[in-house]
Amino acid sequence: MGFLGTGELIMLAVIIAIIMSASRMGQLGNALGRFVYSFRRASRGGDLVDVTPKDPPPGA
Repeated sequence: MGFLGTGELIMLAVIIAIIMSASRMGQLGNALGRFVYSFRRASRGGDLVDVTPKDPPPGA
């Protein structure tokens, strides 16, 4: 009790698709794709800002 079966999940997906217009679904997919892309890029750590101090210039 309390778990949704396959039929209920399909009906829920159809109702959500009907309620939301196609343009909203496209925006949602775009936002989700940008999130996944940025999360993967950040998890690699290659684009993190380097905060190590540089060597002081000579004579300083």
